[in-house]
Amino acid sequence: MSRSVVPRLALSEDSSNALPRAHDLPQVSVLLVDDRAENLLALEAVLEPLGQRLVQAHSGGAALQAVLAEQFAVILMDIRMPDLDGFETLALLRTRKRSRHIPIIFLTGFAEQEDQLRSYASGAVDILQKPFDPGTLRAKVNVFVHLRQNELALQIARDELESRVAERTQELATANAALELEIEHRKEIERQLIEQAHRDALTGLANRKLLLEHLHHAVARFHRQGTPRCAVMMIDLDRFKSINDTRGHFAGDQVLVEVARRLERCLRDVDTAARFGGDEFAILLDGVDAMRDATRVADRIHAALAAPLMLDGEAVTISASIGIALIDADYKHGEELLRDADSALYRAKQAGRARTEVVQR
Repeated sequence: MSRSVVPRLALSEDSSNALPRAHDLPQVSVLLVDDRAENLLALEAVLEPLGQRLVQAHSGGAALQAVLAEQFAVILMDIRMPDLDGFETLALLRTRKRSRHIPIIFLTGFAEQEDQLRSYASGAVDILQKPFDPGTLRAKVNVFVHLRQNELALQIARDELESRVAERTQELATANAALELEIEHRKEIERQLIEQAHRDALTGLANRKLLLEHLHHAVARFHRQGTPRCAVMMIDLDRFKSINDTRGHFAGDQVLVEVARRLERCLRDVDTAARFGGDEFAILLDGVDAMRDATRVADRIHAALAAPLMLDGEAVTISASIGIALIDADYKHGEELLRDADSALYRAKQAGRARTEVVQR
């Protein structure tokens, strides 16, 4: 008659008979299967010095139930049992994935050669005849205990390694994401610094440095290819000083910002508008064919600036004087174009302001 599985953990008080224990290895379980209680107690007494978990099963059916609950390093099983004998139980254990590879040692009170041959043929790792030598039994069981302990220890180490690798991978991913964010942040700061170094703080237009860079490229391209041509416009607001003097610098800044917006609306994407300082502006017209193309842009600028702008609720009209220089083979440097355009601007102011003068060559 089947009885329930009774797990027992017994440690011998007599350490003189105990085999050395590997304290760093995990504890494992050994299943003892016998229909007679006194045999189970005898097995426990022999195996207690191993210091492992000993589980009792009083029948083959109870053994089948026990392997569903936990994994065993080895099973010691009597052959002659009612209901399911040892061979039948082993055959059923081998059909289950969880118990297919558990080593099984048969214990028998009979020394029939047929049982020995059948035991090995059925897949048992060994067969011992009762009464057996305790030292021999412990030694045989200890082999499979250590195999299972090492297997578990290896699995634990593998799991810990995988866990550490996963943690490290996550740490690296987090660090990499933070680094990428820092790189992007630094790139943005660099972009802003470059932008600030090339832009007028008040109007947002290019400053003298950026316009000169674009102008040098345009001049070099012209001398390398012969086309396209470029022109430089120098622009100075007429009577801007009176606005600063009568209305204050804040009003003057409002005028400069509005002039910058109007200049941009008169230009193409390839052109560059710059503020050189005060009320002085410069424009690089890139890709023009003749002076008439530049003067048409100047006419648009005059018209755009003529529209009144509001200062403190009052309409104010502004105008500008413009000087233009168009590149030809005699110009070797961008500064020469700026110089001649500035001279033309001076002539425009001398001629009465609100007009355009060009360099005649």
